[in-house]
Amino acid sequence: MSRDCTEQLSEWLHDNYSFLYAYALKLTLHPAEAEDLAQDTVIRCIERFSQYRPEKASFSTWMIQIATNLWLDKKRRKKREQAYLNKQQLEWHLGDELGIEVAEALRTLKDHHRIPVILKYTYGYSYEEIAKICGVSTGTIKSRLHHAMANLRKELGEDERQNGRKTDQRSSGV
Repeated sequence: MSRDCTEQLSEWLHDNYSFLYAYALKLTLHPAEAEDLAQDTVIRCIERFSQYRPEKASFSTWMIQIATNLWLDKKRRKKREQAYLNKQQLEWHLGDELGIEVAEALRTLKDHHRIPVILKYTYGYSYEEIAKICGVSTGTIKSRLHHAMANLRKELGEDERQNGRKTDQRSSGV
């Protein structure tokens, strides 16, 4: 980069930095993140200055476009990282006993259905023991398990009509 280009870039960055920081602060809603985004944007502007075309956009527009793209990339990366961490956390808590799909399907059940399923199929409690834990009758537990298992099969795409077989709740392994 020639000395003239370097001086021009330096001047534009200096003139537009407060505008860039204010924009970044509105995007991030956090001063430290805004500072990081502004600095990352300045670095990217320096790295890519040879790609800047003044006939297409003003420098501030180009710089804001870079900041916006960096912010969106960071949000997408955070979302992917959070999804990965959530799945890892589920695996660590649930161990090998339950798969991610089953855990996600369990999450869709209401508590009064999910608790008996976990107690029965993860921990092996009897209907009577589950009834005592939940403070309801054995018949209520059997009913809740039946409905919960039907909902889980539907959620997991294992509806008995789809599979062409009748799935017994005792042998489903959930």
